[in-house]
Amino acid sequence: MEYLLIVILNFISCIILISNGTLLKTLFNLKNIDNDIIESGLYGFILISTTTFILNFFFKISNYLSLFLLFLPFFFIYKKIFFLYNKIFYYSLVGSLISSLIMILDWTNRPDAGLYHLPYTNIINDSKIIFGVANLEFRFGHASILQYLSAAFNNQIFTNKGILIPLSNIFAFSVIYIFNLFLKNNGVLKIIFFLFLFNILYSMNRYSGFGNDDPAHIFFYLVICNYLITFYCKNNNHNHYQNVIFFSVFVFLIKPFLIFIFFIPLFLLISKKIKLITKVNILCFTIILLWFLKNIIVSSCIVYPAPKSCFKSFQWTTINSAVANPSRVKRTSEAWAKAWPNKKGDITQTEYIKNFNWLKVWKNSHFKIVLKETIPQIIMIIILFMIIPSHSDNYRLNKNKSLVIFLFSLFCISFWFLKFPTYRYGQSYIILFLNSILILFLNLKIKNFNFSINNLNKFLSSILVILCIGVLAKNVIRINKNFNNKYIDYPWPKMNSFTDKNTKNKNIPVYSEDKKLLYFKPYPYTLCMSSESPCTSNNNVHNIKLRSKYGYKIYYYEN
Repeated sequence: MEYLLIVILNFISCIILISNGTLLKTLFNLKNIDNDIIESGLYGFILISTTTFILNFFFKISNYLSLFLLFLPFFFIYKKIFFLYNKIFYYSLVGSLISSLIMILDWTNRPDAGLYHLPYTNIINDSKIIFGVANLEFRFGHASILQYLSAAFNNQIFTNKGILIPLSNIFAFSVIYIFNLFLKNNGVLKIIFFLFLFNILYSMNRYSGFGNDDPAHIFFYLVICNYLITFYCKNNNHNHYQNVIFFSVFVFLIKPFLIFIFFIPLFLLISKKIKLITKVNILCFTIILLWFLKNIIVSSCIVYPAPKSCFKSFQWTTINSAVANPSRVKRTSEAWAKAWPNKKGDITQTEYIKNFNWLKVWKNSHFKIVLKETIPQIIMIIILFMIIPSHSDNYRLNKNKSLVIFLFSLFCISFWFLKFPTYRYGQSYIILFLNSILILFLNLKIKNFNFSINNLNKFLSSILVILCIGVLAKNVIRINKNFNNKYIDYPWPKMNSFTDKNTKNKNIPVYSEDKKLLYFKPYPYTLCMSSESPCTSNNNVHNIKLRSKYGYKIYYYEN
């Protein structure tokens, strides 16, 4: 029965996402509303998460407010929903089946879900925005918009397990969306869409692997797809540019490290001479400003943990924090990304990350992971280069445009390598770089095996079918393997603890000297996971103070 319940709730979630996205597209007069239900679903993620984020400035996202957020659009676009019910039912059913397949009997992302994804989501549901909450756990300073999206699904219909659903929906909607692009287009665009879909299917098919990283990389691919359509499709329309803008903002709100995605809409603005002052641009700019404001409130930094963007004068500043000092967090994060735990000998983190002192250690650890993860993509690119018809101009992009994509990806991957060279941080940068090399080489017209266009299309379709069967088989095997392993909340993904029984924490309250509740410590398990909030797994929280002003909590350290 619980298996069926997961499918039903995913189905309802898909309808909600499509309805919310349809409302957003209607408000901004975006075209193709009736023809692209899945695109509306992608817009639904954006509307729900940003609305939740804005409301959390003033309210906790309670069960009733959650229901209001999710179902309000029905009252505005119910006629469109009724008119399109056949398509909406079909795509919602397909989306729910894909979503349920990858999430049943799996884990949540380890360890980040336990450290800050789930705890921060609980904070959103239990409290309006908290000043200086990063002083409890530095990771709260760079929480993602996805935590707000998850918080919106905690209500009487979905229960608290609803916070697990949106991540699986992102995978389902994105796969269907890019697959539709693959079917609708030909030539080099078909190849590029195939390569992005290829990477998602072989590399991002585990629910337990979905943190904040995979969804960000997926939406990065969506930005590039819509950018290419805007430039190279004869029947393109203004709607794809709007997609680039909205999806770029969403990428940044999920993972600020991918900030260079904003070069894409900027390039379109300049090259296509698109108006700068539009309703969409103003809205997106406002959302980004509010996000910076949120960052200042929770961490005292515009972009945490960039020390130069932090304010020392605020009472809740993280500069005074032993837990969340931005200089220390930035240094430590960069050192760990450069394989600091694998180093030998005595060397400070500051010296380690300088002058490529880290390169040899990184090459023997993280680089092997990068190579392992990218080998399938490299092999597929080589195969395509050998079989794509060299005589057909349909498989070549304009040389200057191809060079722009290559230089953009080269800049992105260079920044990734110099600052945070772990695969999970730079996956989309790396894949775009590899794909751009193929795009450049196709312009050389080198003689090859010269598959016919018909045979090439059959080959691409066959690979995708094989991958889909592989994803299906992999998850069915996983479900079958864990079928008899009963645990709390079976068969939902484990969100209470990383134990076989998914046992819930009994958090220990920590009080101030005047007996006021400060926060909770996880017990008996070391990570907070989904539990009473605010909870921190950090053991270095000492002498923290808490005060309230105008109904807002403020965590701070005295100078």
